Formats: sequence, structure tokens, C-alpha cells
Amino acid sequence: MGFGTFIRSNLLSVALALASFALIAFVLATTGVGWPVIVLVCGIGVGCALAELVAVFLARREFYRDLARFTDEGANPLWFNELMEHPDAAEDALVFAALRAMAKTASDEVADAQRRVVDYREYVETWVHEAKSPLAAAHLMAENLRAEGELDEGARARLDALDEELDRTEGYIEQALFYARSETLDRDYLIRSYALSDLVASAVKANARELIAAGVAPVLHDLDQRVFTDEKWMAFILGQVVQNSIKYARTEGARIEFSARLLDAGSAEERVVLRVSDNGCGVSAADLPRVFDKGFTGEAGRSGEAGHAGKRSTGIGLYLVKKLCDKMNVNVAATSVPGSSFTVEFSFPANKYSYFEG
Repeated sequence: MGFGTFIRSNLLSVALALASFALIAFVLATTGVGWPVIVLVCGIGVGCALAELVAVFLARREFYRDLARFTDEGANPLWFNELMEHPDAAEDALVFAALRAMAKTASDEVADAQRRVVDYREYVETWVHEAKSPLAAAHLMAENLRAEGELDEGARARLDALDEELDRTEGYIEQALFYARSETLDRDYLIRSYALSDLVASAVKANARELIAAGVAPVLHDLDQRVFTDEKWMAFILGQVVQNSIKYARTEGARIEFSARLLDAGSAEERVVLRVSDNGCGVSAADLPRVFDKGFTGEAGRSGEAGHAGKRSTGIGLYLVKKLCDKMNVNVAATSVPGSSFTVEFSFPANKYSYFEG
């Protein structure tokens, strides 16, 4: 805060001082004192008042400057106790004590919220691992029933449908795990160099049963590139895109195509772009800008227009894809031709250090 601002904030005191000097001048004039003496007396009074204002401003300037740092420069208010010194003025000391109490309360609440987030994440991780056990047991029982060889075609079809529903349940459980992890502030991933072909093949294999059940043919080509990423996170991300394609696949001739290319080789902008494209129902131009929004399903997702109906979208899968990619500094974008195709492109920077910036 400048001196001019300080004067404006004390206009009442300045006005009272000027009124007092005017009254003194009037009294002196009525008693016959000459104007040179009146001017001298009032001048001394004004000078003393001005000196007092300057002295008060200088004494409080550091405190005002520290306060301005938290508003003008966007400093974290929770650092108040560490960044500000205790002022000498009684009025400023009261303000300082109030701000320090508020900062401590806010800091305690943030710490408590962080503990709750950690506790919630640990619970979800434990729950996910526990929930996978009965699902694996159910899959095993279904396989054992098939192995007995005494089932008719109808029973086998029902077992296949049961396996598909178990896979979907396992997918939702995995989604819950990564959603919980995405909310934490720490970096729960390890960036390494991987062959893109291996990452894509792993994602296709993990979703093979659902791809087969939906009649979606995976097409892989031009994947001889290496990218920096986290294997576990990327497997989940690609799995969400595959699941999204399955939900909106056409009933006949459905396919999902994976391809990659290297762009701007040798420059600072060098990157590997992975393109995942399907020939499903696509997304309308109005819905496309919102496909990565949390809970957004679009017209097809709300109405179940996918070729394999009954699998309505939750609006969480692509939201998590965008959120996890942002944490790993992988650019993701979507394009679509309504009624014909939907494409997701991942852009991996070639410089591994870019994954740790910001």
C-alpha cells in the first residue's frame, strides 16, 4: 500500500486535523494576533500532523506490504505464519492474531481433508482387491461348468453372458480404483520407456473377451514406436477407450483400429501420436467438446443407441482418461464423424523430462 492510499484511508483524521487548525486560526484572529503568527502556528501544526502520518505509515509499511503479497501475488494464505513478522502497532497486532488464527484453522482443515482422502483411497484399494476375489472365483466356477461338457447350447450361452457381466463388474471396480487414485495429490506412477505395440497388445488382450462378445475386431498397425509412460495407468486408459468403443459398436462389421506415427522428429516438439479409432455410432458435433467432462454421456449414452444395447454410458471412463493423461502430461483429444466413427488421439512427448514439469 502506497502513502497516497494510506492518506485516503485516513481521510477522516486528516479532515479533523484541518478543521482543528482552521478553528485555531479563527480564535487567534479574533484575539488580535497578526496573520504572520497565525500562519506560523498553523504551519507548525500541519507539519507535525504530517510528520505523525509519515511516521505511522513507515512503521506499518512492512506489515501492509506483507499483507499485499497474499492478495496481489497470490501467495498461499496457509504460509501466513511463516512469511509475516509480528507487527509492533497494537491495531496491526490484532489483525495479525486474527489472520494467524484463521490460517491455522484452514491449515488444520486442509491436513484433515488430506488424511481423509488418503484413508478413502486406502479403503478403496483394499476393497478393490477384496472384491476381485469373488469375481475370479465366479469366473473359475463358470469355466468348471463348461469343462464338465454336459451343458446344452442355451446353458453355455447363459454362462457366456454371465462371464460378460462379471467382466463389466470387474471393469467398474477397476474404474473405482483409478478414480480414487486420481484424486490424490502425490504422483502414483512411474514413467519408463515402453514399446507402444506391447501396451496396445496388452490392452486388447485384457479386453479380448468383451471384444469377441461384441463382435469388435481389433486392427493393429504401425505401432513400432517407443513412448514414455506408466504401464499400469496406460493399460487402464487404453482399456477405457476400448470399453467405450464396445459400448457404441455397430452390430455388424465393428472394428477398433490402433495406429501410431512420429511427428516433428528431431525438433523440440517431437512426439508420438497414438490414434485409436472405431467405426461405431460416433458423437454429434454438439456433444464432442464435452466427451471428457465428468458424467457427460451424450445422446447415444443416455438412450442406449449402441449396437450392443443395455450398456449405457456412465460418463466416467473418458473423464478419467483425460484426468490421468493430464497428470502424466500426455495430450489427449477426440474427433468424430457422427454415425460413422469416433477417434481418440494420445500425444506422447519424446522428451521424458516433460512428464515431470509443473
